[in-house]
Amino acid sequence: MEQWIREYIRASGAPDITSLRAALTTTPPDQLLQLITTIRDSKSYTALQLAISRDHPVVTHLLLTPLRGIADELLFEKEDGDTALYRAVWKGDRELLELILHTVSSGKKYELIAVKDRWGYTALTGAAGRGYTEIVETLLISLSVEQRVSLLNIQDNYLDTALHWAAYWGHTTTLQSMLTSIPPDKVSALLSIKNSSSRTPLEVAESEGEKESVELLKSWKQPVLAAHAAATFWRFSALHEADRHKTKELTNQREELTKLKEELVESKQHILDLQEADNHKTAALANQREESVESQQRIVALQEADNRKTTDMAAMMERLNRLDIYLRTPTDTDETGDQLHEPLG
Repeated sequence: MEQWIREYIRASGAPDITSLRAALTTTPPDQLLQLITTIRDSKSYTALQLAISRDHPVVTHLLLTPLRGIADELLFEKEDGDTALYRAVWKGDRELLELILHTVSSGKKYELIAVKDRWGYTALTGAAGRGYTEIVETLLISLSVEQRVSLLNIQDNYLDTALHWAAYWGHTTTLQSMLTSIPPDKVSALLSIKNSSSRTPLEVAESEGEKESVELLKSWKQPVLAAHAAATFWRFSALHEADRHKTKELTNQREELTKLKEELVESKQHILDLQEADNHKTAALANQREESVESQQRIVALQEADNRKTTDMAAMMERLNRLDIYLRTPTDTDETGDQLHEPLG
């Protein structure tokens, strides 16, 4: 895994997804997080930041998914002043946004969304200013009612709120989504917030000639709209609850995946142990074979030595037989007629 990350950081083209998948199957989440955090390019960008900036969604997904609930510090890091969440919002990438929101710890979700950039813009400000209604809803649904109200109250360096920016650009649908995400009795206070030019969201919409946004903001206190707002608010509440359950399920899945990976690592280690034991047995058998060969060679040598001794004994017996015959052969007689023998020497 370490080698893959280093190669990905050095390269700039499309990565080898197959090798990444293979590397992730045997890498524990905490080790993966450490590698992503420590291995950086010359600008101190992590592999995750590069995957987002290079528009490699599959890589981003594969890197983030195992880190659910343990990557808070990594997600709060900024690249050129922007967090990974902020970049996902500016790209209008809802899938990446949801992945990040389900990766960060539940207790840190609001804090991550509320992070400001150099101009004091939050992720919600960026989405509202661009009219990304689905992105706005995804951000707000992930938060509790109190957190939504708090987020909508945040002002940037020029004291503009997300409502001010949606009104400025005439994103009426986005305005509607933000206003209906909170209890109706909280709307009036939000619409009364003034920016550095002492303008409310309604006054900003009027100054920019955004008629539809002006009509929406003016008609907000009408009974029919108030009733609709209440119904929509409960829809937001239901979606928030569903999102909360989804986050819990994903957390459980991550824990199960972690256990499976741990079991896989243990199985792999068991296989390695068995292979090592088998190697020891193979080496022992090889040594036994060598000893057997040496024993056979010694036996052959002993047999050859025994054969030489047998041959030598046979030769010696033959010489003794010849000597015995020689001693018994007459060579002369004495005066008495007895046979004489030549001296043995």
